Formats: sequence, C-alpha cells, structure tokens
Amino acid sequence: MTARTAAARARPSWLRRPFPFHHFLLALVPTLLLYSASFAKIPIAPGELVLPLVLSLIIALVLWLLLLLFLANSRRAALIVTLFLLLFFNYGRAAGAVGTDFPAQLLPAIAGAILLLGVILLGLRRREFAGLTIFLNLASLALVLVNTVTAVPALQRSRAAALNASRAAATQTAGKPDIYYIILAGYARQDILDSVYGWDNSEFTGWLKARGFAVANRSRSNYSQTDLSLASSLNLTYLDLVADKVGMEWDDRTPLIRMIGDSRVVKELRRQGYTIASFASGYAGTDLRNADIHFAPAWALSEFQNLLISTTALPLVLGQVLKRAQGDLHRERILYAFEHLADAARLKHPVFVFCHILSPHPPFVFGARGERTQPLGYFTMTEGGTFQTLDREKVRREYAEKYRAQLQFVNARAKTMVERILAASPQPPVIILQADHGPGLVLDCNDPEPQDLVERFAILNAYHIPGKADAQIESPVANRQSPISDSISPVNSFRLLFNQLFAADYPALPSRSLFSTIANPWRFYDADHLDEYAKSGTRLSVSIVAHRGELQLPDPATYCRRLTAMLYPGKTVTIERFYVQGLHLPPESAEDACRLYRDYVASNELPDLGTEYESYCGPGPDRVPVTALFFSDSTP
Repeated sequence: MTARTAAARARPSWLRRPFPFHHFLLALVPTLLLYSASFAKIPIAPGELVLPLVLSLIIALVLWLLLLLFLANSRRAALIVTLFLLLFFNYGRAAGAVGTDFPAQLLPAIAGAILLLGVILLGLRRREFAGLTIFLNLASLALVLVNTVTAVPALQRSRAAALNASRAAATQTAGKPDIYYIILAGYARQDILDSVYGWDNSEFTGWLKARGFAVANRSRSNYSQTDLSLASSLNLTYLDLVADKVGMEWDDRTPLIRMIGDSRVVKELRRQGYTIASFASGYAGTDLRNADIHFAPAWALSEFQNLLISTTALPLVLGQVLKRAQGDLHRERILYAFEHLADAARLKHPVFVFCHILSPHPPFVFGARGERTQPLGYFTMTEGGTFQTLDREKVRREYAEKYRAQLQFVNARAKTMVERILAASPQPPVIILQADHGPGLVLDCNDPEPQDLVERFAILNAYHIPGKADAQIESPVANRQSPISDSISPVNSFRLLFNQLFAADYPALPSRSLFSTIANPWRFYDADHLDEYAKSGTRLSVSIVAHRGELQLPDPATYCRRLTAMLYPGKTVTIERFYVQGLHLPPESAEDACRLYRDYVASNELPDLGTEYESYCGPGPDRVPVTALFFSDSTP
C-alpha cells in the first residue's frame, strides 16, 4: 500500500465518499436568483415561487434516482443532473442572446452535444469525483444562502404590500349601473393607425359610436408605461407627489402596484356597494387577485413564471413535444377574457369589472382572423425596440404588419364582447374601453425620439355612459349631447364618471403626457418638451455598430447606452440606430471591425451608414472586450 493510498483511506468517510446534494440546491437557485433580481421591478407573490421550486426539486430527484439505477454511483449521477440543470436553466438566456438570425436547430444540437459529452465523461469514468462533489456542495449551498438572504426582504415587502381592501358596508345600490373598465393594451388612436400603420380604423370607431359610445379622437395617455398609467387613472391623480416622496432616482415600482391593487376607484365603489371583479392579465401589476371575484383560465402563468420559463429550455420542450408554447397560453388568457367578460353580469349587482387585456400589444400571437402566429423573436411582452439588433426598417415593417393583423382580431372580438355585455346587463352599463398607452413600433423606452412618443401616447379612449348627459367635466365635443371631451385623458375618466353617477364634485385636471424611462420610472419629463430630457451636456446623435466578445446580450439598447455613456462622458447621446453582433472573439482592431461591417453591408445584413466614423477597441461595459464604430449623424 502506498503512502498516498494510506493517507486517502485515513481521511474521514464524508471526505472520501461525500453525499451529493448540490443538484438539489442548484435546482432551487434559478428561481431564487430571478426572484431576487426582479422583485423591485415586477410584483411577485411569494406563492408564485412554490410551483417552480417544487417542480425543479422533483425533476432533480427523479433524474438522480434514474441515473443512480444505471450508474450505481450517487456522486456521478448527481454531477450529470447538475450539468443538465445548468444547461436547462440557461438555455433561454442563450437563445435570447444569439437572436433570431441564429439557426434554430443549432442551439439545441450544441446543448445536446455538451450534455452527451458530460454523460460520457462523468458516467463512464470510474472515478469517485469526491473533491468536485464537495466543491459543488459548498458552492451551491453558498448560492442558495446568498439568494435566500437577498430574497427575505423582498418576501417581507410582499407581505407588507399585501392588499387588504376593506369591505365597507354597502350603501343603497338600487339603480346603479355595472361598470366595466377594459384596458386594451397598446391600442393606438385612429389617426396614428392611419398614418403609421396604414390602417383605417373608422369602421370600428363608427361601430362603437353606433352602440352609444363617445370616442375621444384626440385622447392621449398620461404616462408611457402600463403601471404608471393605471396607477394614475385608478386613483384620479397624477403621480408627482408619489415621485417626490420616493425620489426620482428610485427604480422600485412597489408603490405603483399598491396604488393599482388598492386604488381610490375600488375603495369608492366598495363604499357605493359594488362587487369587485377582475380578470387574470398575465401582467403581475394588473392581476387584481384581491377582488371579490377573480376570473382566470384553468391554467395561467404569472408574469414571473413566464419570465422564469423564458430563461429555460422548457419552451423548446413545450413546442416540440407537447406542441404547446408560451404563446399558446398567452392566447388562451386573452381569449378567456374576451369570452367571459359578460359573465360578470351574472354577479351580485352592481359590479365593477376591471380587465387588462394584453392585446394588440406584443407578443403577436393572433392573425387577422384569430389564427395562431409566431411572435417576433423569442417570447417576450416588450415592444419593438427589443428587436433593434435586426435591420430597423425590417423590424418596422414586420411589427406594423403583425400589429395591424392582431388589431383586426381584437376589433372583431371586442365587438362580440360589447354586444354580450350590453345584452346580459340588467340595465345599460358603463363601459370604458381604453388603452394604457399606444404602441411602440421602434420605441426605445430608455432613449425615445419625439416621433416615437407621439405614437406612444395616442390612445383609443371610448366611453359608454348611459343617461345624465348634461354633466360635463371639460368643454364637450361637437356632439352637444355627449359630456366627453375630444381630448379627455385617463386621469379624468373616473372624475367624469363619479360626477355623473354619484353627484361628486371632482374638477377636471389638465391633460398632461409624461414620459419616463424604464430605468428611472419616477423621473418624469413632459412629452411635449423633450428638450428637458436632454437639457444637460452636448447632444450627440450616433449610429453604432458594436462587436462584443460576450454572447449573452439580453438588452442591446441598455448595453449601447452604457457604451456611449462610457465613451462620450458629459454628452447626451441619441442612438439613431444600432447593431450589435455577438462574436466569440472581437475583432483585433477597428479596421477589422470596419471590414467585417462592410461585409455585412455587402450581404444586405446591415444598412450602409457611411464611411465617416469614430472607433473604439478595448474594455467596454462590465469589462467585456468590445470593438465599436460610431457613425455620427449630427453634433449640435
């Protein structure tokens, strides 16, 4: 017996044959990590973590037991399971990073090859892998502890923000109409549909008018983001005071979620004896689960669960094996809302129904006749700016075409929905058909252009308010029988309604449209005076061709802004167009990047931005090597 063998046998058994548990802990890490990173941006109920955590553990356990039967070695079986989990939970990130131009079959083949190689190396070799097992046990334990510690304050805030709406004693309810507040996400105003999307929507708006709706032809949303817009309209106020309180540099959206879920509108209507009903939206901030009645399809994913699934290989499994994808679940939720909104008329009257329908907003999952379509790129609920790594004009054409088709389907379903509500209601109901904001063809929410904001704020806004036509909140439109101003904005919707229904005395607020970025939602700018947005520093307009060394690129827009901020300090930069090519290795020099760029131009993969540019080759954001060409369009 050699000295080395004797020393090995002298070690404790837990060092020679450690029990593996890293695969169980690593099964928990992706959910905890995403929760810790997302809780400040989207509301996540702690209960939403239960299903993915339990399923992940079950998958890890079942795979480990099956491999244990074949290999008769717990450590090697656990290592294979860990490799599988790493590939599975990062597949979606890799798919998002390589983009839509990457061959669809190549990524699964690469992942499968890595897994097969791992099975061969770990399964066939007769090593115990004791040291690797101990390392992974400790590393996975550290990851779970760090993410749990990070998540605990978030869980406490979630409990503190739990919506405990008081059930006030109902007042006399006789004669009060049911109220339907239906948000068609991203539905553009008629003039924008005509000028930007090439679609004449007068047939639909004319149909609404024939059914007793007043359509505000010059209406604009008050905010450019859903949670800001609905927090404002449901509380009859602008958000300036809240912004002053939390601070303009804060990025936590928890106050908005609280304002939507426990809104002034709901409180007032409860006092008036209304039953509160809501529909599952798929967007966590507007999924009012504290309502008296919550309508939802039998199988519905929350926003957090959708986001988690998008990071994994599960969409591939759903699509290839079960012939069912995230887009199908999204379709079913939208169809459920359209088909069941009239069911609220069977509830205890009067009833207030809140329904946020995520259409015609992306993802584009409906054709003009309701047929199943594939969304642009991978499944996401963000706007067209997400796809700007492609040819900007190509994105513009595809977005407009798919938006136009989905809008036609929404129009058809909205007509049927309204007819059913009117027929099922015991007395003429109030129906507010309104968009939270307009669409975003190529909108970059962190660096908007004025023409993009015109589209973003111009919304559909239609009111069916029977009776009491003499009450007014603003100067009426040409039709003197309507109390609805042609330019009424959502902040005044319930001021008008409560004045008419309950003899309230809410004065009209001036209509304002306020823009804020995704990164700084509480820093508001007047959309009509974007010069305030860029009032500091020299303004520079550039087009960028950037070549990165890192393949994962979940947010090209943010990356390009960080890159320009690093290289042009003190200047306010507008990115006219940008193109980011993820490469295994960056070019050695700007000249190499330029030659590569010219090859893309020659093959029509990128537009020709000219010959005059500034270049940079070196460490970029996060110290990742980058080579970039900056084509300056104007320097005021």
